[in-house]
Amino acid sequence: MIASARRISQITDQQPEVTFVEDEASPPAQVALTLQEVTFRYPQQPSPALENISLQIAAGEHIAILGRTGCGKSTLLQLLTRAWDPSQGEILLNNQPLSGLSEATLRQAMSVVPQRVHLFSATLRDNLLLAAPEADDAHLSATLEKVGLEKLLQDGGLNGWLGEGGRQLSGGELRRLAIARALLHDAPLMLLDEPTEGLDAATESQILHLLADVMRDKTVLMVTHRLRGLAGFNQIIVMDNGQIIEQGSHVELLAKQGRYFQFKQRL
Repeated sequence: MIASARRISQITDQQPEVTFVEDEASPPAQVALTLQEVTFRYPQQPSPALENISLQIAAGEHIAILGRTGCGKSTLLQLLTRAWDPSQGEILLNNQPLSGLSEATLRQAMSVVPQRVHLFSATLRDNLLLAAPEADDAHLSATLEKVGLEKLLQDGGLNGWLGEGGRQLSGGELRRLAIARALLHDAPLMLLDEPTEGLDAATESQILHLLADVMRDKTVLMVTHRLRGLAGFNQIIVMDNGQIIEQGSHVELLAKQGRYFQFKQRL
């Protein structure tokens, strides 16, 4: 009992890795991002997960971050959400350091579509209201229709039970539900972490077309190790070993005949 209490005290006494300021700033209508020579090391790790990353992303641009597993692309998204802060360098949102934004302002500025979508054992309505607690039923239903999930409204409607003891969703339906949540949150910046991982080719194409349609007015960063659908992105960032090794449009990178070109040749 004493040992357990001591371990709990050690946890509660720890200082958080990331702290937020308090401000009254209004959430931005659009988001531009700047990364200035960003390097990041995980605690107790000798090698950096990211090294000297510099990027300029204009408001409304759609960016794909491509690379093999472990290259640092998901770590980059974690820095943008301030799960961690850079070890060196700085990240700016609309020319303001992320560290100068309150947690509420930062969360209002971005929506995250995670690789693993959690489905709560609750009603369809409750699973959607997590993203927009004030949304009415008409808004929820319209959003489901926008992402191609109107059939979920057929059995029980928004009162239909999901998860344990209720309707189980397919991989494609789970991704669409995550996109619906992101749209309900309606932030100007969308961060997508492997949104088509584990999907068959047909469903992957459907999801990518859906993303391009419903997020056309937003700034989008999509992390992926898959090559399908990247031609429609404004920029493709190719990463390896925590560094950017290529950057440009689909056409520009094919013309360079570098790493991206090699990836495409293997298809």
